[in-house]
Amino acid sequence: MDDEVSKGRPASTPIEASAKTLSGFRTLDIRTDRLLSSWLREAGVPEGALKANEPAPDFLLPEATGKLVSSLELRQTAPLIVTFVYGTWSPLCAAGLRALHGATASIRAAGARAIAITPETGDLPRNFKRDHRLDLEILSDLDLGVSLSFGLVSVVPAEIKSRLLQRGLDLSAPNGFSFWMLPMPATYVLDQRGIIRRACVGPDSISGTTTETVLAALSELDGPKPRP
Repeated sequence: MDDEVSKGRPASTPIEASAKTLSGFRTLDIRTDRLLSSWLREAGVPEGALKANEPAPDFLLPEATGKLVSSLELRQTAPLIVTFVYGTWSPLCAAGLRALHGATASIRAAGARAIAITPETGDLPRNFKRDHRLDLEILSDLDLGVSLSFGLVSVVPAEIKSRLLQRGLDLSAPNGFSFWMLPMPATYVLDQRGIIRRACVGPDSISGTTTETVLAALSELDGPKPRP
């Protein structure tokens, strides 16, 4: 399977595609989100981002409820979809999580599981999951360790940092660390051996269209279905 990246593709995002997505978000959040997405598109996919046919690192992270979730245990019983977002405050990332939630039934019917990973800590992932009634495990990537192991992390440039601070967004608060780094949004499909079968990386990689691509990728996977 080939990788998909957003670089060179039309700069369309869920927040531009549907006014419904914008409901519940401040105008400031929407503008800030667009600023970050523009920067990420211009920066391009990090050189070290994992690609299709490469092994994915296993990880153990806390879920929004505090429960520890093991990717090894999950993907040994079923193919695993792993989606990285840079914050539940972001309309872009929120749209991606909602799209993933909306596809939960289809994903399970295909014999797979899905999880999302955010650098946010504390109550933020739990509150987002509760407020939006998501049937989706949202894991906190403490200190960006897992995002780094997937090669997705970029340093936020001083100019972007200054503009974000002017808009009242200090990433050190929701993320729980002082350094300004963000994971590139990404969606990976892992088979039961932990091999990446589909890699969609970039600001457009967590859209509803990507979810459809993921479902198509799942249909191409061989292997036993998980027991009910």
